[in-house]
Amino acid sequence: MNDVMGNTSQTDEDGNDSAQDERLTYRGIFQRLFIRPEIGALIGVVGLWVFFWAVTVPFGTAGGTASLVDFASTPLGIMAVAVSLLMVGGEFDLSAGAMTGAMGILVIMLSLEIGERGGAGLNLWFAIPISFAFALLIGFFNGQLVERTKLPSFIITLATFFVLIGAKLGFSKLIVDQVQVGDIRNASGYEFWRRIFASQWQRNDHQWSQRDVVFLILICIIIALVLFAVAEMQFSRRTETSSSTSSGTSLIISLTGVAGVIAGIAVLHSTDGISGNTLGSILIGVGALLGLTGFGRKRFQPQGSIGAISLNSSVTRWLIAGVGGIIAAVVIAASMDASNTANLFFPFTHQGLRATLFLACIGLGYAALFISLAAARRVSVATRSLVLLVMAISMAGLAFFVRSQSTSTKFRADGFSVMLGVAAVMVIWLALGLMFSERASVDAQADRLGSRLLATAGVLTCAAFVIRLLFTLPSEIEAEIIPAKFSVRTLWFAGFTAVAVFVLGKTRFGSWTFAVGGNKEAARQVGVPAARTKTQLFMIVSAAAWLVGMLLAFRLNTIQANTGNGEEFEYIIAAVVGGTLLTGGYGTALGGALGAIIIAEATLGIPSARWNSDWRFLFLGVTLLLAVLANRSIRTKAESMRR
Repeated sequence: MNDVMGNTSQTDEDGNDSAQDERLTYRGIFQRLFIRPEIGALIGVVGLWVFFWAVTVPFGTAGGTASLVDFASTPLGIMAVAVSLLMVGGEFDLSAGAMTGAMGILVIMLSLEIGERGGAGLNLWFAIPISFAFALLIGFFNGQLVERTKLPSFIITLATFFVLIGAKLGFSKLIVDQVQVGDIRNASGYEFWRRIFASQWQRNDHQWSQRDVVFLILICIIIALVLFAVAEMQFSRRTETSSSTSSGTSLIISLTGVAGVIAGIAVLHSTDGISGNTLGSILIGVGALLGLTGFGRKRFQPQGSIGAISLNSSVTRWLIAGVGGIIAAVVIAASMDASNTANLFFPFTHQGLRATLFLACIGLGYAALFISLAAARRVSVATRSLVLLVMAISMAGLAFFVRSQSTSTKFRADGFSVMLGVAAVMVIWLALGLMFSERASVDAQADRLGSRLLATAGVLTCAAFVIRLLFTLPSEIEAEIIPAKFSVRTLWFAGFTAVAVFVLGKTRFGSWTFAVGGNKEAARQVGVPAARTKTQLFMIVSAAAWLVGMLLAFRLNTIQANTGNGEEFEYIIAAVVGGTLLTGGYGTALGGALGAIIIAEATLGIPSARWNSDWRFLFLGVTLLLAVLANRSIRTKAESMRR
């Protein structure tokens, strides 16, 4: 029978109606993507970066990126990831910030020479392990006290917070008679540990003339892998074997596509200007389409009826809103003077207000178009294709408009190429949707292959941007590009995040963390060692605080007694922005890292935009609130969508 919502219900053997378990309802790859906890933070990271890239000079340069990743890495990023794990487990640690400074002070005091400065005179080979053991002891103490007293972790760790800030200040004044403790450079074993915790990579000292060629090739490979992976996870595999003639034709089409991509890369690398960028982008787009078509002809089920175009009220309303937003952006940009840098009103110049309004209208316009696309997807393939075509045409049109309105190289070259590339991807996806049938059931083998392809693309993406950032060109040296320094702190941040993501998502301990965060008593009843798991989570936070303390000590050489005090709230904010619930049982470690990057972007972007930095906390608060609301809205919308 059909219920009032139009859903079909099932009848069991006793004649009772039983709705189909929603957990068995198939979700496409995009639905699965949009219910990920960190998707709101990822959108926030990309959106803020694009905004500040458009309105500032440092964003998008190697130096600006170096400052951004360094600020996001430590202490903010590492601690946000650790705090995310603890919050997934249903607890808080308000002593985390103070603990970072305490660990730095401790290792310096242990390593200072015995004498007037009051140090213990230990070699760093002994002082560092001792400080690590002490950090774990603090985490163990917090965890055990929470479990044994049954008091909220908020109260226990608040007490630890005051103990630590009092100890830092008191012992600093007592032992060295000042609030600044140092200098660790005089400690025995310093040079070895400095390379571990404070080494740097000077970009201008490492030239590679083929850097951009390798980068461009990797980007094309990445795009191809992502398209193949998404196609594998989106379309149904063939149920019958294709003939040898058909297989030969498919192979020829695929090879032609590969040749087109290679030709496009060559054109982009060897030419400059609008004609070269346009031709190269077209060749790459057409080549990618041919390659995927040849691959799909052999692998995927052909599309049946695409239905008729039917623009219902939901599709039409959001489609008009999206197109209206894009038109408004164009009108605003065309009517305002792009070269006027005079102040208009706080905090905008004419130029800044123009860029802000343009980007805001574009963002709102494409948000509306994506909602229209989701609604059209439920109507018919033809309707969905029409909306996607509108999106592709509008993106290509915007690319040429931005180029015509800009004098900056980053808009006329980089921005133009990226926007044309996005439009090409939309056209490719439109064509594939018309040719092949979408999947309506789970295919574990296809999902596994798609996941591996996406993982490979992720690794290559990291490699591509690392190459672009770490190496310079002779022409950049001649142009006296400002040197950029990359610190080992970024590697610590990336490594710590990767391990945390693996532990939370792929290990038994990760499952226990979600279980105790969701319902500790229920988890205990099914055999989860709840007390031990929560204590270990507190110890992970304290271990992260120790790591940050070491990075700070070897970076600054001296530590102030108030270092880290109050920063624990930023860690919690970053975790929440990353999709971790305050109530526990839901979240990711990667979300905490993304939340840290959002805070770093806002903190560095405001002064880079030459706004009054006194208002940065207002801007940061609004940005974080919007990110949380966007995360919640997207998750609710995605979970309400059913085929």
